[in-house]
Amino acid sequence: MTSPGESSAMRFQRSHAMAVGQGRAGNGTKLRQTSVAPALCTDCGIPLDAKYFDESRVVDAPGPGQEVVLARFELPSQYCGVLEYFSQFTDLNAKDPSQVETPGLEWLILSNRRPLYPYVRLDKVLNPWGFGSFQFSARLDESATIEFVVHRSVTAVPISTAIGTNITAGLLPQPVTPASMANIRQGTRLLVDTGASQEAVSVISVNPTAFTAIFRNSHTAPAPVLGVGDAITQVGGRIVGRYWFNPAYGDFQPGLGGI
Repeated sequence: MTSPGESSAMRFQRSHAMAVGQGRAGNGTKLRQTSVAPALCTDCGIPLDAKYFDESRVVDAPGPGQEVVLARFELPSQYCGVLEYFSQFTDLNAKDPSQVETPGLEWLILSNRRPLYPYVRLDKVLNPWGFGSFQFSARLDESATIEFVVHRSVTAVPISTAIGTNITAGLLPQPVTPASMANIRQGTRLLVDTGASQEAVSVISVNPTAFTAIFRNSHTAPAPVLGVGDAITQVGGRIVGRYWFNPAYGDFQPGLGGI
């Protein structure tokens, strides 16, 4: 439909504008809508302008049935991300790097309070704090909250006693009579003594009054005996990753969302 007095040039401009609005060029050819894709890393596919997060904390070890959050990061709205590293700390492992087991303590990485497989119910220090850990790539849901927590089992039973007789270092199992056998069972990991003589042993066998283990250090009665998990009084965790604006929401403009 034309308007009175409308020139041919005006009619062409109007029809061209309508065609563009309908996704067609002036010659009837469909126009292809394009958007500018963010620059991506050729190795990992993550946008080059992605930001890093790095969260950590050291706290007192939880009691039976309790859970503590060691590190937490919340992705901003409309942001995606990836978790790349985590590390663990216990005061026992810091004193003796060979003490990687954490009986009674379970470590979990959660995304929106759901376990992030395969890092669920870890019972040992896999990536010690202060050492290079293995890099991995766990994609995080948009706007997800990532948490690194440690939980002490409600069934964890404390062990606190002392040896009743002196122990001489040796390569063969030897019986030991502690002041109490409460909660000491076959397979239990015990931390014996303090200072330079301290060592962790595995209980080989038990009877009502004694247990058998291999002791590589000598100990003088009444050296203390604790469950390995009970000897851990401080725990810590660290999570490191990257996050970026989801281009599906359009071009990012500073001041119009995001951070």
